[in-house]
Amino acid sequence: MSCKELEKKYFYHSFIFITLGLFSYKEDFMDYIKFTKDLVAATKISFNELIKQNKHETFYTFILYTDSDCYTVLPSANSIEKYTEKVAKKGITDPKRMVGYKWYIGEWAYESYGANNFNEVCRNLSTESQAANSNGSFLDFKKNIHACMINALSQIDKEGFFGSNRDNVVLFISSTDYDESLELEDYSAKILNNKEIYDLFINRYINI
Repeated sequence: MSCKELEKKYFYHSFIFITLGLFSYKEDFMDYIKFTKDLVAATKISFNELIKQNKHETFYTFILYTDSDCYTVLPSANSIEKYTEKVAKKGITDPKRMVGYKWYIGEWAYESYGANNFNEVCRNLSTESQAANSNGSFLDFKKNIHACMINALSQIDKEGFFGSNRDNVVLFISSTDYDESLELEDYSAKILNNKEIYDLFINRYINI
């Protein structure tokens, strides 16, 4: 699916939330404003802990990821040092495999780092997800959760959280479900990063 098609698919939901902070879907009573605030708080705590514990590492990505059922939202990150260490340890020299280790979140050193800070977020989310499934509003609910995740990272970024290295950091959201992960990653990266960063990211698996 092209970026144009992705923008059409997500624009309405993301625009309403990110710009106005309003939702009006039938049978969907989740407080997305509060959810995003809780998400921002948990994300900042986890990433702060991660950075403080690894001051000598250079982080190239910070993300939030969920699952296909939207039962959880968790943080993840990776550093140049951990990536380099892992591919060297495994003896990987093939460029295609190296790219996979760099960008596939399941290979990152800090997947779900500080997940305990998200316990309440995930408890509330799983309850709301089950309710959305029961009343037939899950598809809207899921798109809104993705919008919340993007908005949370955007808010943190606007506060200058990622510091002077921001131009070397890629922000995006993802999913543990491979079938939807690439769409989410590419779409969210376009919103969360400048054009230079995005252009490099969108071509990460191309021309290898």
